[in-house]
Amino acid sequence: MIVPLSLWRSSLGTIMKLLLCITLLLLAAQLSESVCTLHQRIPLNGTLEQNSCIDPYDGALHPVGETWIDPVCMRCSCNIDATSCCSTYPTPRGYSEDCAALFNPRECRYRVYRKDNPAIECEVYSSVL
Repeated sequence: MIVPLSLWRSSLGTIMKLLLCITLLLLAAQLSESVCTLHQRIPLNGTLEQNSCIDPYDGALHPVGETWIDPVCMRCSCNIDATSCCSTYPTPRGYSEDCAALFNPRECRYRVYRKDNPAIECEVYSSVL
């Protein structure tokens, strides 16, 4: 079968646009880096606790419907089928190479400071949640 050149060119243009869209979507997913986890409810002593979830980080029990912030700064929610947890803090990405980021678990936030003088904070240009 012979395909006319004009049809081939229009098909190629459509394919290139589609590949560009897919590339941009994958790039956006890579940049977002949102930290969320889903933990299926686990039976205790062979039976599923109908009214509670186990915090995946510290083992504490929480009733279905409750939302809490756990010791590692994750906001968790107890649902009928699972416990979902997401980070509560932005992670700095855009800052000078002369700087470093250090996470403070008591404040649930990063501090970005100069490597040669930790007393001086650095400007952060972008972060991801």
